[in-house]
Amino acid sequence: MTERRKHSMSNQPRRRGPMGGGHGRMGTGEKAKDFKGTMKKLFTYLSEYKIGIFFVMIFAIGSTVFNIIGPKVLGKATTEIFKGLVGKVSGGSGIDFTKIGKILLTLLCLYVISACFSFIQGYIMTGVSQKLTYRMRKEISEKINRMPMNYFDKQTHGEVLSRITNDIDTLSQSLNQSATQVITSVTTIIGVLIMMLSISPLMTLVALLILPVSMGLISMIVKRSQKYFMSQQEYLGHVNGQVEEIYGGHNIIKAFNKEEDVIATFKRDNDILYTSAWKSQFLSGMMMPIMQFVGNLGYVGEVILGGYLAMKGRIQVGDIQSFIQYVRSFTQPIQQVAQVANMLQSTAAASERVFEFLEEAEEDQTVEHPACIDEMEGSVSFEHVHFGYNPDHTIINDFSVDVKPGQKVAIVGPTGAGKTTIIKLLMRFYDVGSGSIKVDVTLTAMI
Repeated sequence: MTERRKHSMSNQPRRRGPMGGGHGRMGTGEKAKDFKGTMKKLFTYLSEYKIGIFFVMIFAIGSTVFNIIGPKVLGKATTEIFKGLVGKVSGGSGIDFTKIGKILLTLLCLYVISACFSFIQGYIMTGVSQKLTYRMRKEISEKINRMPMNYFDKQTHGEVLSRITNDIDTLSQSLNQSATQVITSVTTIIGVLIMMLSISPLMTLVALLILPVSMGLISMIVKRSQKYFMSQQEYLGHVNGQVEEIYGGHNIIKAFNKEEDVIATFKRDNDILYTSAWKSQFLSGMMMPIMQFVGNLGYVGEVILGGYLAMKGRIQVGDIQSFIQYVRSFTQPIQQVAQVANMLQSTAAASERVFEFLEEAEEDQTVEHPACIDEMEGSVSFEHVHFGYNPDHTIINDFSVDVKPGQKVAIVGPTGAGKTTIIKLLMRFYDVGSGSIKVDVTLTAMI
């Protein structure tokens, strides 16, 4: 067991060595550090697929518009049925089924076109989101090969894997759903509002009175749920990292009798993950029933007012039925916007973790004046080398040795003495703290 691994198992809660659990950068309840900056970076990535996103917007708007026209056409059919029944009672010809059939055929065509447009935009958006996630996974995979070794001493393997799997999957799913929902919801709100005004401005005014109540409830819930979504995504990575390291280092845990410490660390982070996930899902799940309750109150008011206006002859009976459908269609996108707001919190949390990894400092891949190693003899000289994985904890103090070409040297010492570390310094996986390592009197690492 190397000194690095032994040191990571000591009582330092902020340490994140290969066997260490520890707390992450973000505790329970902490919000995303830079929501706007993260979304700006994400939009920069999406700009490469602007043609696909443009067609997604066109087809999403087309699908929504055709769907919005439907209730108005259906209201005409209801009006014809009502007039036919009244005419029949008055001795007229009754219901004109031919005209109603034409209206319903038109309605069917509108809904079929809307469904086709919706299918096309969904197909394109799925392709865009998958291309984006493929690109991010590829960049992370390439980034790993350029990262310095000391980064992986501070992060568990499972934590890194979580960014490639959990975070990017979350980003893909939420992006695929939220992008189209934002477009369709905004289009629906505008289109439905226009159709409602064309039926009755007074009834539209009554319907709009529920908006301040709805928006107030939504903003209150979103504000409370945002911090839990971020914490959930953060501690999901911690738990995954601990599970991966615990199973991979089972023998080491047994050898050092660390079972209780490992279980306590896992239980602590798992409890935080459970609490964050429960609260975030509960708060996001509350929005739908609350919005439905507010919407139902609006329906009651619209029916009473619509019946009164129909009695006065200011609107048709079918217009009441159309207006009620529009009210339902009007509150529904508001609920969707609330859901999208929650999804954006999850998207920002996942994206921030991915971008943090991609922006980590990389190891220098080239040097200004590289030494030629074609005719090396193999003499190695350690001169007063000092080194520690943690700058505050030096594990190699003033180590010096000269090894001639062909000479065999054994490094003997107890577990954690630094035997493996010396070889890693020779391979320059790490730079020395002070002193130098020379090969054939060629300086390869010196501070």
